[in-house]
Amino acid sequence: KAQMEKECLIMSFAYLERLLKRTHGRLVLKASNWRAIVLSCMILASKVYDDLSMWNADFSKICPSFTLKRINELEVSLLEAIKYEVRVSSSQYAKYYFQLRAMRSALGLAPESAPAAPPKPHHHHRPRCNTLAPA
Repeated sequence: KAQMEKECLIMSFAYLERLLKRTHGRLVLKASNWRAIVLSCMILASKVYDDLSMWNADFSKICPSFTLKRINELEVSLLEAIKYEVRVSSSQYAKYYFQLRAMRSALGLAPESAPAAPPKPHHHHRPRCNTLAPA
């Protein structure tokens, strides 16, 4: 069973917005592409935040509709589109954290557990590009 840290999900929103801004409206979320875009943002967030992130081969097993080759392509495309700017500042993180809390409240959803609070400073490293991940 795979599990992603709550902080990674919040960071994914930051990457998604960064991607949409950097593409200046050329990239539009549609029924045909949103899954690939969101998955690539989630994978990147996991690699940046988690000390022990999964390999791309693991992600392709969890999401069998995406081959390892496709996940590798998505990862490289995302990194190039955001110009390898993977750092999410604490103020950016807090922005998405509070937006998600407000959305949850507006929808009348009771939290099962509170979403991840803005994290304490965490070491940031360049993401691993796992294009040679074991199959």
